[in-house]
Amino acid sequence: MRLFGAGILPPQRSRVYRPEIDGLRAVAVIAVLINHLDPRWLPGGFLGVDIFFVISGYVVTSSLLARRDGSRWQFLRRFYGRRIRRLMPALVVNIAVVSALFSMLVSPLDDFFAPVMRTGTAALFGVSNLYLLRQGSNYFATDNHFNAFMHTWSLGVEEQFYLVWPAVLLLCGLGVAGAGSGSLRRLKIASLLLLALSLVLFLGLSLRGNSERAFFLTTGRFWELTAGCGAYLLHRGSGSARDLGQRLALPRWRHPLSLLAALGLLVLLVLPEAWRVATTLGITALTVVLLLLVRPTTSLGRWLCHPVSLAIGMVSYSLYLWHWPVIVLARWTVGLNALTLLPVLVLITLCTALSYRLECLFRYGHPAIPGLGRPGLAYPAMTVLVAVFSAGLQGPLLGSLFLGKRSHAVGTTANMKRIGGTTVDTVHCFQEPTDPIARWEGPDPCTATKRKGLPTLFFLGDSHTHVLIPLGEKLLASGRFNVAFMARGGCPVPFFSRWGEDAQVPPRYRRCRPYADNELRRVLARLRPGDRVVLVSNLAGYLGGVEGQARPSVEASYATSLRQLDGQVRRRGAELVLFGSLPTFPQEKIGGPLTLCQAEWFRPASSLGPQCQPVLRPRQQELAAIAPVQRLQERISGDLSGTRLFSPFDSLCPPEQRICSSVRAGVLLYSDETHLTNAGALLLYPRLMAFLADQTDVEPPPS
Repeated sequence: MRLFGAGILPPQRSRVYRPEIDGLRAVAVIAVLINHLDPRWLPGGFLGVDIFFVISGYVVTSSLLARRDGSRWQFLRRFYGRRIRRLMPALVVNIAVVSALFSMLVSPLDDFFAPVMRTGTAALFGVSNLYLLRQGSNYFATDNHFNAFMHTWSLGVEEQFYLVWPAVLLLCGLGVAGAGSGSLRRLKIASLLLLALSLVLFLGLSLRGNSERAFFLTTGRFWELTAGCGAYLLHRGSGSARDLGQRLALPRWRHPLSLLAALGLLVLLVLPEAWRVATTLGITALTVVLLLLVRPTTSLGRWLCHPVSLAIGMVSYSLYLWHWPVIVLARWTVGLNALTLLPVLVLITLCTALSYRLECLFRYGHPAIPGLGRPGLAYPAMTVLVAVFSAGLQGPLLGSLFLGKRSHAVGTTANMKRIGGTTVDTVHCFQEPTDPIARWEGPDPCTATKRKGLPTLFFLGDSHTHVLIPLGEKLLASGRFNVAFMARGGCPVPFFSRWGEDAQVPPRYRRCRPYADNELRRVLARLRPGDRVVLVSNLAGYLGGVEGQARPSVEASYATSLRQLDGQVRRRGAELVLFGSLPTFPQEKIGGPLTLCQAEWFRPASSLGPQCQPVLRPRQQELAAIAPVQRLQERISGDLSGTRLFSPFDSLCPPEQRICSSVRAGVLLYSDETHLTNAGALLLYPRLMAFLADQTDVEPPPS
């Protein structure tokens, strides 16, 4: 540990110190690091955080039960003093430094800037998990690979646990002098009850489509922390304070069972993220088993107690704090690839070393700086000062640190869409296929009203509806329409059986029918004469996946659903608009900020990904690809008096061009094979406005 500076090494460990726990911490943080470098290398590496939760429950409970303070106030004051010294200095410095660097390297006009900075501010106060949940964040989404503070969600969970757990011990009669054996029994019962309630909540949220709530909410994670508490209580009840667990059952089987648990843990770390509910349950149980069974004298214990393992485990908090911001800032600049991997790892190591030095200074003090380890008012003052600094970078100092070219166009994201000054945005108006059906009460957050009395354009459909929100902003600004959006990934409106009449709907899309029915009920109840219902979906993609005899039945299902809707819309004096097919450009999905496709002095052109390069397709080939869908929509709209077909194709690939391109004038038009960027969506505006105005000189759709 000399790497981390002389004179600041931790004092002598207590007699109940278990070095193998630091070894487990090393396994956890290395798993997280590998997963964050590239999820393909270790798909289940994110489960390292769950290992940390169990260890935290164990260690905090052992620390609390080892103390007998004179009063409840003294018990709480000393506990929170230790926690603050342990966590806050390194965290506050991390957020201050990373906020400054992020402001230097990311344009303040980028859609990512404000949410990332706000995540850092929320982390200062231990609530970043709640902020990310409120933002509709999905931890596993590609967008979040560019949030430098995304990893602080787990610190929020632990800090909120620290607010509750000491109070639970006090309510059980522990923590102060004179606690009896009955108090420990009450804690065991309380722990078991809280574990069961939290586990039921976690499973209920996960299995009912609320996976983000299950992931981010402390109440959904409490069972993992109390599992660690349970492990400690089992140890404490089966041995002395000096040698916990001596009287555990099956002493001869402890080592073989611990080896099996370790092997099982490693297997779970390589399983895919899609299995995360089962792997979370498994990793928690196996971590508890290892805490119960592993001893430093066994072969597994010796591996965990190896000097390298202990060193990594001791710096695991600082390593966790810094590894993610360094990786994210690399993604924003030079990229993360084979050439930059080694420099990134070296930088992570240096940042970890400096941060651990800071940890020890504040945690254990230093002879040359008396009183450094006393919490006092210094820690709250540090937190508030950095919060003010972060707020300044988002307010009066906005853009003052930015080192890039200010002439670049405003950066946007592939996945975040919004209409400025309204609540019409991705968070409110886009749902994943497995999300619960939204039941809005009061004003609809997905409607933007320019002026009462104007006709409203209701855009309904799948994710291709969602990408048109920027187009909706321009339609709203024209002063001729109000607009409303609601989109759900993979769910066309109206619902039709795109898998065939007799085919089973895949579990991921079982909520598509109730979603479509619910949205149509809401829209039909609000339709007024002159309104238009605009149906946007990846119809070519849905029909392209149907082969053989199933194709006619799917097309018939689509036509029937439109015929029914046409009658309902026409009776209300409104009109139905079918959105035609777009050109398609096979390419890698851009799941992050589009500014990553703009070269800077700190982002060389060589670091720009392949998704930033134009994809070229012959125009006639594209027209031939969409022709079957085009003919189907033309036939249906021709048969229905209240339905018209709008073709956006020529807006993106004009007739005078022989080659269609995914880039125009250096600007990306597509974020993946079929989804438009903001710039691509805005290209549709002139043609769509002419269509809505019923201009007779509009060219007919291509066929």
